[in-house]
Amino acid sequence: MKSIHTKRGLSTLAAVWVIAALVLAACGPRPALPEAAPPAEQAADQAAAPAAEATEAPAEEASTDSAAAESSTSGGAYNEAPMLAELVAAGSLPPVEERLPLEPLVVEPYESIGKYGGTWHRAFTGVKDFHAWGRINYDPVLRWAPNFADPVMPGLAKAWEWNGDGTELTLYFREGLKWSDGEPWTVDDIVFWWENIELDTNITPSPHIEWTVNGEPMTVEKVDDYTIKFIFPGPSGIVETMGLAFHGHQWPLAFERFGVFAPKHYLEQFHPKTNPDVKDYALFEEKAFDYNVERPVIWAWKPVKWEPGGTELILERNPYYWKVDPAGNQLPYIDRVHLALVENTEAVAVMAAAGELDMQQRGLSLDKLPVLKENEEAGNYTVSLWSSDGASSVALQPNQSYADPKYRELMQNRDFRYALSHAIDRDLINDIAYLGQGTPTTQSVGPSTSWYVEDMAMFEGEYDVDESKRLLEEGVGLKMGSDGFYTFPDGSELTLIIESSETAGPNLDALELVVEQLKAVGLNTTLKTMNRDLYWPRAIGNEVMINVWGTGSIFPLMNPDNLLAFNEKSFWGPQFGIWYQTNGVSGEEPPETMKKGQELFNQILSTVDPAAQAELGKELVRDATENMWVINIVGKQPLPLVVKNNMKNVWATPDYAASWIAMSPGNQNPATYYFDDAE
Repeated sequence: MKSIHTKRGLSTLAAVWVIAALVLAACGPRPALPEAAPPAEQAADQAAAPAAEATEAPAEEASTDSAAAESSTSGGAYNEAPMLAELVAAGSLPPVEERLPLEPLVVEPYESIGKYGGTWHRAFTGVKDFHAWGRINYDPVLRWAPNFADPVMPGLAKAWEWNGDGTELTLYFREGLKWSDGEPWTVDDIVFWWENIELDTNITPSPHIEWTVNGEPMTVEKVDDYTIKFIFPGPSGIVETMGLAFHGHQWPLAFERFGVFAPKHYLEQFHPKTNPDVKDYALFEEKAFDYNVERPVIWAWKPVKWEPGGTELILERNPYYWKVDPAGNQLPYIDRVHLALVENTEAVAVMAAAGELDMQQRGLSLDKLPVLKENEEAGNYTVSLWSSDGASSVALQPNQSYADPKYRELMQNRDFRYALSHAIDRDLINDIAYLGQGTPTTQSVGPSTSWYVEDMAMFEGEYDVDESKRLLEEGVGLKMGSDGFYTFPDGSELTLIIESSETAGPNLDALELVVEQLKAVGLNTTLKTMNRDLYWPRAIGNEVMINVWGTGSIFPLMNPDNLLAFNEKSFWGPQFGIWYQTNGVSGEEPPETMKKGQELFNQILSTVDPAAQAELGKELVRDATENMWVINIVGKQPLPLVVKNNMKNVWATPDYAASWIAMSPGNQNPATYYFDDAE
């Protein structure tokens, strides 16, 4: 580990200066906000948003300027990309007015009206790295605002309303919505998802928690083609947020297995229950998968080239995309997205430093800041910082449902988890791995959330080798062996195996330091790293002794995996999470100590008052912290991103809080990004 100290130390001072400079630079004024102007004369009289869209909130300080978009017009209300105008002229595509819904979603760009054209170059590390492109296609039923603190906004649904007791939600969708193949999108696509995916136990073991109350599922009632009702057996406080803004995507969202609609007209031919000629579900899963280039989508960009073993994924604009800017330009501005398949995040950083990526944060870590800044001018890009919403960038998650009974008993001993925490020198890890820019913590939520418990920020988190050893010996009953490492009470060998998908960067440095520190207190520990494609199925499959994953979000209600045994992504006890998620149908019944958190979360789910939800949330956080389900280490580090100097409308300052809950940068509306030199 000495080499890590040396390697990190050489760049620490430079990186700190870089961070300071970036933060100061970002403190300047926002772009001026001139009035919107249409990009073409033909649209001048019809640039205003439809009246029915009055509920649509603009992006934070969003505006448009008079820069003209390179667009083609059809003589009507809307403009389209030249590549689509050519197809219209050739008779192979309907006019833009026929492709858009009657009330398209009007999106305010962050800075200015854009130009059509160009290819957005990004990188990803494999099929499991779906979020490298899935997040830029953030198009759910409702959506998070660019400023995550603002209320949920309209998406595919233009409006919604609850009855008086919070048990019945009516959703009103945009008439004339179409899939990327031109077929109508209607609420039948929601009904199909509900009846043939969510309620089909061959696909979904039991309905997700946002669609149930006390284990009883909602009922779905079609009113007409663009109106639907969700009727719950009791009040539900998470439908708008967790159900429709976070999980309200086109199913299955790759490996997340979430969604609320699917293309009925396409998928029903592959489903065993809707096509008697189909005998099993393998074909259905293949055709529904997000990487299937034949599958219709509702997104801004549709996959058009991908094959297993390939080196690139190519997305192309959806000619039926349902959003426009205030000047009547159909979005997106950018024609294509090209993702290069690379081996790991180190390769992502190399491409970024070489100026080969147009806009990317995913895969870039704080330790790459000096080299990114050094190559900024040559690469013709600008390095910026986003703030992070995470509690801990990496956290140890001792698997309490691990199959081996001796290790399971060890992981379930709270004194053992406390001992791990006291063995970790968080301040040293912050200084070496994270350049001193993080915040040591033992809590699974951050201080920006309403669930944060201030007096427990470092509960049982002091670095204390003597206390760690005392807990291991007196609380757990471990015996010190002749080799300087503890054994089980019966004298048998004890080896902790930590597994992680962190293969490079500061998170790996942090984990290597953790291993060194655990060995120093007498715990023989090994670290196994692998790419996400290999790690993920092992983690959710209960095969890992001690998992590693990040914790926390701005909105912990959306991401409670580390506060209770919530689902298979509660890596500290995935079998117990599955039991909760399936209402006892699958998984294993958890110990009584875990049921308290599950019961608290059930109360939160049925509480519609935000203040009451927050109080229950604090109680849940206190319970999780006292039990130390996961061992948090350091969080809140800034996140570097690169943006080519010709790419516009990117909110690239520290006042933007990046979050996977918000599908960052998806809540910025990437369909409004553009190249100012596009031709």
